[in-house]
Amino acid sequence: MLKAIVVDDEILTAELICRLLSQAGVEVLGYFSNPYEVLGQIELLKPDVLFLDIDMPEVSGLELAERVHSQGHDCEIVFITAYNQYAIEAFSVNALDYLLKPVMNEDIMRAVARVEKRRKGTRGDQPKQGSRTIRVSLFGKLSMYVGDDKDPIHWMTAKCTEVLAFILLHREESEISKWKLMEAIWPEKTKEKADINLRSTISRLNKTLREHHTGVSIFSTGNGYKLCCIDRELMVDAFELEKLAMGSVEIEPGNADEFNRAISGYRGMLLEAIDSEWCEPLRACYHRFFYSAAKKLVQYFERVNSEPLKVLQIIELLIKYEPYDEEAREMALKLHYMLEGKRNAEKYYVQYREMLNKELGIEPGESIQKVFASLVKS
Repeated sequence: MLKAIVVDDEILTAELICRLLSQAGVEVLGYFSNPYEVLGQIELLKPDVLFLDIDMPEVSGLELAERVHSQGHDCEIVFITAYNQYAIEAFSVNALDYLLKPVMNEDIMRAVARVEKRRKGTRGDQPKQGSRTIRVSLFGKLSMYVGDDKDPIHWMTAKCTEVLAFILLHREESEISKWKLMEAIWPEKTKEKADINLRSTISRLNKTLREHHTGVSIFSTGNGYKLCCIDRELMVDAFELEKLAMGSVEIEPGNADEFNRAISGYRGMLLEAIDSEWCEPLRACYHRFFYSAAKKLVQYFERVNSEPLKVLQIIELLIKYEPYDEEAREMALKLHYMLEGKRNAEKYYVQYREMLNKELGIEPGESIQKVFASLVKS
């Protein structure tokens, strides 16, 4: 039997809906005129469906639905209102149905049938077992993996990706102001349109996170949002790299592989697919973290005089993003000579010199010229 909660500040309307639901074979757990009471009871009552009036004082039904979903509660939403202008917004928060007052028996029967159909499908989707880790990559493009999954989550829209990235990258703030989010992601929109877009995007984002059983949600705080992670460990590659680059821990045999994994995970600049102004300073910042950590690791391998092939791979990755770094080029030249011999080292140097001449109109620096001359003579 389906279990329902009714929320409407008009007591007579709430009682009518409760009566119609009971006649339709639904167990009514109770009705509330205060939306805040629902948030305190929903975890205990665990309803299958909420019947929400949209136009309520203090907290609208739309806002209540967002909060219910962002807190990870698994229940359907059916909106009830006297005004049809809310229809588009209602479905943007993943509502299952939308009933206009005065609510008739056939309206309730239709809504109940839809809820039953949806819940049958939902009960068949059991959370995946295995690792309790959520892995997030912010380098190249944002990718999120649940547990041991090989394929990343597919997001509904590009804005879903951008909002999630923004909230993740501002994790030091106790909550992210909705005005800050709107200004960063929809700078060209009016406040009203940006607000609608933001609420719609948050709802779609939370829907995707719920469907993949991530335990992650974006929680509405009224004037902002915060990220909540329930019973999962959230691992973000950018934060791991930052920790290694900024930390005072010396590289040693016990943590060298950790450094190497973090650096090798730099598959592109931070959020390359997002062309928004707010990304630029963060992109530059995390590139400096990558550069610093890569240099640390190269210096370590030089000091212990081991793993020349691994060192060359790190340097080549560094050069991919810093093609004119002469210190890195000089080290790469020596390693090509050590691993591949004089001919390949000479080929590498010639290609570098031609690139400098073509792109910058200059010759290689004095230091690398001397190294090359000594290698050729040897």
